[in-house]
Amino acid sequence: MIENIKILILREFLILKKQSFSFFSLSFILPCFIYIFFAVPFSKVFTELKPIYSIWVCSGILLVSVLFTVYLLNFNWIKKIYNSNFMNSLPITTIEYFISQLLFSIIIGLFQFTVSALVLNSLSVGFISFSQFLKCFFVLLPSIILVSNLSLIVNSFFKKEYIFNFSNCLFFLFISFSIGSFIPINLYPSEYINFVIYLPISSSLINIQNIISFQTIFFNMLFISIFYCLVFCFISYNIIDRKVHN
Repeated sequence: MIENIKILILREFLILKKQSFSFFSLSFILPCFIYIFFAVPFSKVFTELKPIYSIWVCSGILLVSVLFTVYLLNFNWIKKIYNSNFMNSLPITTIEYFISQLLFSIIIGLFQFTVSALVLNSLSVGFISFSQFLKCFFVLLPSIILVSNLSLIVNSFFKKEYIFNFSNCLFFLFISFSIGSFIPINLYPSEYINFVIYLPISSSLINIQNIISFQTIFFNMLFISIFYCLVFCFISYNIIDRKVHN
């Protein structure tokens, strides 16, 4: 089992190696792009925010850059697996496919999280300590797993290229502007706030914001994220299982 999982993960990284320049460029450019074109302009608007906006927004940039990267890299995962004669010839079970996808997503998420934190630390004069780094990644982990499964689910239902591109844009806009990543959530209508704060990605974002602001983690929101993560894992597992048996 472990050997098959290693084969699947190594194969994914070998594919990624062929696109290493694009991948590393995206990893460094994405947080810089968000900071320059979103954080800097908004910092002129939200001047009374505590902590200062340039520090507060780093939690949103971390979340958006990590989840969007994980979403993109997982998007064609199921196609690459099942369109390969070599992979189809291996005695690989559903659970091995599933675990390899989750581990690959976590590794990519950790890498992007590290790169984004380093970039933002250089731009925001040390907004996060090492202990905060570990805590933030821990509370973001359920959302990373959820998004990797969401990407697989979307891929399994839609086949048209333009739908893929539209879903990528829609996902980026959602995690950027619908959950308080760049605009403080308390500025949204109260009815909307009462709904959105209990979404799993929103819960992760709120806890990251609390960690960076030296406030208490909301464990009820963390448990909500874990619950949704398990639900999406169950759905993804069944999708993979159906394709494996077909």
